[in-house]
Amino acid sequence: MKDHILSMDVGTTAFKLAILTPELEIKAEASCTYDVNVYSGGYADIEPEKWWRALRECCAEVRDFLSSVGVITLSVTTPGLTPMAADGRALGPAILFFDGRSHSQARAIRALVGDDRFLEETCNLPVSGGSSLCSILWIRENQPDVWAAADKFGHANTYMVKRLTGNWAIDPSTVSITGLYNTCANDLTWNSRVLELAGISEYKLPPLMNSYDVAGELLPEIAAELGLPKGCRVLCGGNDATLAALSGGVTEHGSINNVCGTCEITSVCVDQPVSSPNFNVRCHIIPGHWLTFFVLNTGGKALEWFRSVFCADMPESRFYREYIPSVLDEFFASSDCDRVEAELPGYIPFLGGSRYSLEKMRAAFSGMTLETDRKALLLSLIRGNAMYHGQHLREVGTMVKLGRRVITTGGEAKIHGFTRVKERWMGDFEYEYQDQSSLMGAAMLAGIHEQEPNACSHFMASS
Repeated sequence: MKDHILSMDVGTTAFKLAILTPELEIKAEASCTYDVNVYSGGYADIEPEKWWRALRECCAEVRDFLSSVGVITLSVTTPGLTPMAADGRALGPAILFFDGRSHSQARAIRALVGDDRFLEETCNLPVSGGSSLCSILWIRENQPDVWAAADKFGHANTYMVKRLTGNWAIDPSTVSITGLYNTCANDLTWNSRVLELAGISEYKLPPLMNSYDVAGELLPEIAAELGLPKGCRVLCGGNDATLAALSGGVTEHGSINNVCGTCEITSVCVDQPVSSPNFNVRCHIIPGHWLTFFVLNTGGKALEWFRSVFCADMPESRFYREYIPSVLDEFFASSDCDRVEAELPGYIPFLGGSRYSLEKMRAAFSGMTLETDRKALLLSLIRGNAMYHGQHLREVGTMVKLGRRVITTGGEAKIHGFTRVKERWMGDFEYEYQDQSSLMGAAMLAGIHEQEPNACSHFMASS
């Protein structure tokens, strides 16, 4: 019986794949990495063909397990905005969330539509990179040939689903922050007024469906190419961080999630839409729920940058396993942490810009002296990042009642001493590390689909 699940995670810099039973037991796994393009001027994108090559390579690695697959589901980096021809062929690279090319388009469309309308109806203000609306407008203004040839503008899951099934699809968790979706209502409709003012035909956007809906069956020729059975059902899939939250049980009002990966994301689950110029809002996989989405583009990436600049003499493993823990241990063992902290440089954490500004934000250290060493700079960077996320929890805490527990996940959260960092500089909560997985969250979509129409209410009752 073909009842196993092929779950894929199309990440920013890596692709992961797993074959799971319906009970979510992993039978086989594979992964591979790829490079993104970073250009002068803050451009950041990737050729979608790299995603497809990664899928082929990973399927080849787990070929002995593919014959049992009946459902294919996916988690994706978002947006990965891709202009596509009618046959699904990418007409250019996929624009990534930290891309900085469309600041002027963001400024113009916000002036035209009005910030109040955006916040009231779409719950989000368009910005460069994270908002597909701005990227689409940039393409129209700077690549008129691509604009004219594009049949659809979609996200990473749109590209993959189209190639797998021949059908167009996109879901609320990935389009929530585009400025084009009725995020407040979350009723699978595009915002017609924004489209009208932006001069974008709804035809150029994929049809909307839930993340757990079947987008189509695997094309026979694709089944042969990948070594999969014919007739596999392909689900629409969703945003990676939202699916990670699903896998971690972040489904109740007021529950808090802190993802410490390449970028750092703090989310609060809410049962009514809230909005602010200072954060994004994504639709949850669970109907009637949303996630505040507060993103620092360079969370773990900032540590990677620090090592390359200030600790290039250290192997990567030593930097993360020994050096950072030793710096944190020394600080917290101090007889007067407040005095030591008062002497640290200031740090503005925008190495990768900001998702919440129309300006090209930059990072900065300040207040350094001849006595400032790399340990002090590292502490100030870690403190600055944690305090930045604390701001979000304080703001959301004025809107909804927050839970006491913060679930943390990701590679950075495993570093010795980071729980104490969070307690001191992010907020007085109970921090609990929990393995979360976009890959597992995507696999859970298969179970939700099978249990419709009462899937989500049943899931929340049992989680």
